[in-house]
This record gives sequence, structure tokens and C-alpha cells, in this order.
Amino acid sequence: MESRHADAENYMSKNRKPRSSIFTGLLLILLGVIFLIHRYYPEFGLGHLIRVYWPVLIILWGVAKLIEYLAARDPGDARPAFLSGGEVLLMILLAFVLIGFVFHDWLGDHYPELNIEIPPLHQTSPQSKELAPVHLPAGAHVVIDTMRGDISVHASDGDELRVSVNETASAANETEAQALLKDIDVAIEQTGNTYTVHIVRTGNDREWVSADFDLQLPKTASLTAHTNHGDINASGIGGDLDARTESGDVEVRDAKSNVSVVMQKGDAHIARVAGNLRITGRGSDLDVSDVKGDVILDGTFLGSASVNHVAKTTRYTSPRADITISQLNGNLAVESNDIEITGSSGPARIVSQNKDVKVENVAARLDITNSHGDVTVELAAPLRDDVYVANDSADVDLTLPAQSGFEISAISRSGDVESDFEGPSLKTANEGNSGQIAGKFGSPGPKITINTTYGTIHLRKGS
Repeated sequence: MESRHADAENYMSKNRKPRSSIFTGLLLILLGVIFLIHRYYPEFGLGHLIRVYWPVLIILWGVAKLIEYLAARDPGDARPAFLSGGEVLLMILLAFVLIGFVFHDWLGDHYPELNIEIPPLHQTSPQSKELAPVHLPAGAHVVIDTMRGDISVHASDGDELRVSVNETASAANETEAQALLKDIDVAIEQTGNTYTVHIVRTGNDREWVSADFDLQLPKTASLTAHTNHGDINASGIGGDLDARTESGDVEVRDAKSNVSVVMQKGDAHIARVAGNLRITGRGSDLDVSDVKGDVILDGTFLGSASVNHVAKTTRYTSPRADITISQLNGNLAVESNDIEITGSSGPARIVSQNKDVKVENVAARLDITNSHGDVTVELAAPLRDDVYVANDSADVDLTLPAQSGFEISAISRSGDVESDFEGPSLKTANEGNSGQIAGKFGSPGPKITINTTYGTIHLRKGS
């Protein structure tokens, strides 16, 4: 009897149909969402999101397999295959789609002149128009807003607002593209002292239509420029400038007042600002020079950042670095794995992780807190203020002029110390698992405090 029962169970086990996997459905949903976003919101920056958040695909896979495992614990159910043939083909297709969007955005960022698009509609038709000039009172505020297209603005000696626009529509054929252009217009609306330039659409506002604007305005006017997908170029603006782009580069030159930039993808090049500068959001490369006020850079910048000659305070904040410098008369350069400061009349403070830090010629107090990256400090002039360095799991290298005077406390836990400076009041010792430099050298001077773990402290004598 027991034998027959066992045989029946074996028969049922062999003939169980495995549960179907839910992972295939999740992949199809993800593909559909990707194409839907691209169809209706092409300015969304899918390539950037995919490049940053692609591990979500692995999370979805793990969640699906966990659900399947728990469900297969019920009697009579067989577990689905770890990865079926259909899932493999679908994952290959998804991989090609994701790589395509990333490559498309990369080309758009590095070779914008190619003007590569992946629209569902491919026939284009352009048209240009110039609006009647509008007289602006002194101190007027001009607002330019477009969903898709570049914005170029320059100031002139006149008192008129002049607007030129180049419109482009994409459709399945030339006739449909031209029909789309008939459904859009450009208007200048006045509300008090504010003049708004924008597209007026009578048809479907989600159609593939772009408008590139070229504006000329008086030097006394302030400007707000916003494009969801396009570049912003402004020069000589006399009033405050507010530039916002969801996907595109920003270039500002010879701004006579404050400048604010909000971006999500692209490069920023800012030169000669008479007021304060603030850049927030996400982007690639930043290049900032000659700012008379404060500079605030706050966001996630995946490329390189270069800041030169800032009269007041420079503040750079990102997920892996927090930097504050007063009177930057040299350069601040931030790369993916490096921070370098060359020349500062005021104090500098750096908090970072997983980056090598190099500082040269900071004349005032220097405060560095770092982890998992070497710290190198080189000073050509004798210390005028205190130096504090705290590092974790890396080396610290400090070079001072031979004629320096200072008091020092440098401790390396689970590491060594080395010093080119010698004197009766200066002690250098490596004992057990730790090294220490302590005491005074030369005439009374500022205090140097260095702490590190699993690294060597080098105190070097410069020329």
C-alpha cells in the first residue's frame, strides 16, 4: 500500500507543471514604461537615468525570484526555471534598448552638432519668423519659456526686445509636419513689468515640435530662461539671470548681476559674473571663472568641475565632497577621484571621501577631513594659520618651507611617520603599530594637527 502511495507521489512530481515566472511580465512592463516615457516626454533624459539606476533591473529580478520561491513551497507546485529561454531573449532585447538610450544621450552630450534624435516621428519641416520689436522700460524682466529648443540671448544698447524664432516640427511625412507648424505661434505677453515670450499651441502640445529662440534685450533688463530640452546661451545681461534647462548646456558670459542656473543634464560654462553665481541640480562638466561675488555649486556633477578666481566664497557640495574656500585666487578642480586646490588667500575647508586631495598655497587656515584617499599639502610660504588634517586609511604628505616655524602633533595609528625637520624640541618616533611627530620647530608659529590610520605621514622640507 505504502509502495503504491509512493509511486503515485513520484508520478505526480514528474508530471507537475512548473509555475510560470513573473519576471517576464516585469520585463515587459519595464520596456513599455521606457518607450512610453520616450514617446511623450523625450526631454526626460532616459539615458542618464539608465546609466545611474540600472541596478534596479537586478533588484526586480531578485524580487521576482523570491516571490516565485515562496509560491513554489505550496504542495503540488514546481519551481520555475532559474532563467528560461524566453527571459534570456527578453533580457538581451532590454539590454540593447537600454544601451541604445545611454549611447544616444552620450552622443548628444559630446557631439551636439550631430543633432541626433530618436523620435517616433522622423520627417521634419522648419520655419523661421521674427516678431515685431517691443519697447521695454528700464529694469524690465523678460521671461522666455519653451518645451523644446535652444535659447540664445544677448544684451544691446537699445531699449527694445527683439525676438527671432526657428520652429521645427516632426511627423510621419512632410505634409503633416507643416500642418503642425500652423498650429503653433509665438507671443509676447506683458504683465506689469514682466514680458513673457512663449509658444502658443492650438493643437496637441505633445507633438514633436521644437522652437529655437534668439533674443536681443536692453542691458538693464533681467532674464529668466527655461527650456526642457535645449541649450541656453546668454551674454551681457545687466539684471539678474535665472537659467533652467532639463537637458542641455548652459553658457553665460559677462553677466552684470547675479546668476542662477538649475540643470539636470549637460555642461555649464560661466565666465565673468559681477554678482553671485549659484548652480544646482545634476550635470556633467562645470567651468566657472572670474566671479566677483560668491559661488555655490550644489548637486551631482558626473564630469569635471573647474572654478577659477572667485573674489568671495566658493562652496562646492556633492554626495562625496563638501568644499568651502574664501578668496580663491587660483583654481579648484574636482574630478571623479581627485580634488585639487591651487591658490587661496582665505581659509579652505574640505570634507570628502574616496578622493585624493591635493592643496597648494592656501594662505589661511586649512581644514581637511578625508577617507580612503591620500592627502597632499604643499605650501610655498611659511604658515600663517593652523593646519588640521584627519584622514582614514591613507597617507598624508605635508611640505613646508625650510624656514617655517610651527607646533605639530601628527599621529598615524597602524602606520608610520617620516620627517625632514629635526630639532631639539621636535620628536619623531615609530613605536609598535603607531608613529608620532610632536613638538615645536623654529620660532613660535601656527599649530599643525594630523591624524591618520593605516597610512604614512610625511613631513617634508621644501625649498
